Amino acid sequence: MDDSTAPAALEELARLVRLASQELDRAIAACIGETSVGRWHVLGAVAAGGGRSMSQIAEATLLTGASLTRLIDAMISDNLVHRKVDDADRRRVLVFPTRRGLITYQVMSKAIAESGLDLLGADSRLPRALTTLIDRVHTTESAPV
Repeated sequence: MDDSTAPAALEELARLVRLASQELDRAIAACIGETSVGRWHVLGAVAAGGGRSMSQIAEATLLTGASLTRLIDAMISDNLVHRKVDDADRRRVLVFPTRRGLITYQVMSKAIAESGLDLLGADSRLPRALTTLIDRVHTTESAPV
């Protein structure tokens, strides 16, 4: 590949990565009967128990700021999660799943398993390839020009 085609190839790679992400989200959302996968991601992040801070949930779900707060507020209204002030640090709020939230997450997980979508995650080549891509992007960003 010569230098003149490299930008076009990079543009196509970026488009394909976005498309793959959108298609995966669409397939999961359809499978679990949701309009988006945000609730599934949040429930997955808090399902292990112990409470998760908003920053931990943001890191796990890649949702940020106001979007995450609105989603958590809606999930509280739907009795899927609840907030509690952290006993160790009163400035921090932790999010916990409710019983209904855990059941909802189990139903979602079962639907995904029955659809076969979970097999995409079981194929270690896909996450490994994406991790390699992310590492290469970080390496390229930090390389001197």
